[in-house]
Parts: sequence; structure tokens; C-alpha cells
Amino acid sequence: MTLGHEFSGTVTEVGSGVTHLKKGDQVAVDPNGPCYCCHDCTSGTYHLCQIASINDTYGIFKDGGFAPYCKVTANNVHKLPPTVNLELGALTEPVSCLSHGIDRLGSPAMGSRFLVLGAGIIGVLWANALHLLGHRRITVSEPSDARRKLIAGLGLGIEGVTPQELQQRHEKDRSWGVDVVIDCSGNARAIESALEYLNPGGKLLIFGVSHPDARINVSPFQIYKKELSILGVLVNPYSFPKSLGYLESFGDK
Repeated sequence: MTLGHEFSGTVTEVGSGVTHLKKGDQVAVDPNGPCYCCHDCTSGTYHLCQIASINDTYGIFKDGGFAPYCKVTANNVHKLPPTVNLELGALTEPVSCLSHGIDRLGSPAMGSRFLVLGAGIIGVLWANALHLLGHRRITVSEPSDARRKLIAGLGLGIEGVTPQELQQRHEKDRSWGVDVVIDCSGNARAIESALEYLNPGGKLLIFGVSHPDARINVSPFQIYKKELSILGVLVNPYSFPKSLGYLESFGDK
């Protein structure tokens, strides 16, 4: 089976019933979709579908984009805006998941302090998106020197620190904290530590994919006392068009 669930390409052929695409169009492919029959799909939450969605993804369960050609259902294909090239278009799928995460967060107040765990591609995309939305108090926790240099190289004033530096900061000043933690690491220890940094009313967004057997210790009393929220993000329901808007706004950066 051919892998590759994050991909763009050029249309070379369309089926007889396809009207929204033509040969030569530059497009991105949404690898997920509904089964159209179950309760979740008919309720508008098709990303939770146990039949399709992430259980029938192109590039994971069906042949995907790591090949010269890929045959996909027309409903899963989205035309790229003129300002989004194929290279940038390959980011449409991860950014669509990120867009769903932004929707899950709601509208954090301007001036909120954000902590992103992990500076892989997803952590970097989150840092860029938060900056694009107008947020400036963004810290990224990352143990890798090279990845922290990548954050500094963005030229956006985003702070890159090690997990140890974060811990020392918190121990030195117990009043220091953040309003939103976005986990892009899937590391249970990092998530557990970050819970301590949340201010009252804070939110923890689980975006990274942890091992199914991973566990974190959570204090129910602290959730009660601080009115904390813990949110999960699963792929990209109806967020592909919004993702294209984000990519247009990202531009060359």
C-alpha cells in the first residue's frame, strides 16, 4: 500500500460526474471523509465516525500521495487558491487539523500567554498560526537545540526554551503561568508538567498523538479550583476550506 496522507498535486483526469475540477487544476486532498450513514456522520461530527474518517484515510488505509499518481474521490479534492503553490498546498491537511484545534479553543483573549509543547512541524505551524491571529506571548518548549534555533529563525519574536528552563522558571516564581497549553509532542511527561503551569481558567489542548497506553496524573481538585479545561483535537471536520485561507495568509513565511 502507498503511504502519504498530506499531499497536493495536479489534476490529470476527472470522472464524468465531476464538475468542480478540471484537468490542470492544482489541488490538495483531504484524506478523511464520512461514511454518510452512521450517527456521527449524520450529526455533523463525521471526524468521530468509527467506519470512515481516520479509519479509512487515504495514505494510511488506502493508497495515498507518495506516488506519481493517486486516485481519490472527487469530494475529497479541493482546488488551491492562485497564491498557494503545490509546495505550500501539501500543508493543507495538517493546517486543517490545526484550524479545528483553533475552533476548539474558542477565542482566547488578546494578551493571553501560550505555551506550545514541541517544535516539530506541527509545533512550528501552531506558533505561526497564533502569531497570525495576533497573539504575541508565545513560548515553545523544545529539548532539541536545532528546533529551538528554527523557532528563533522565524523572526516572529517567539520564545524557544528547554523543558528544564520552563521548570526552573516555575519553581523560581510560582505565580508565573500560561493561559493556554497546546501539546504537539504526545509526550505524557511534558503534558503532565505543563498542567502545573496553567493559570486559573486555563485550557490544555491535546493536539499531539500519544501512545494509547500513555497516562498522565491529573488533580481533579485543581481542575475544580482553577476551572481548567482539557480539550482533544481529532483531525479536520469541515476545516479544509479554512485551512486554505490560513495558507493564503501565511504566505512565504
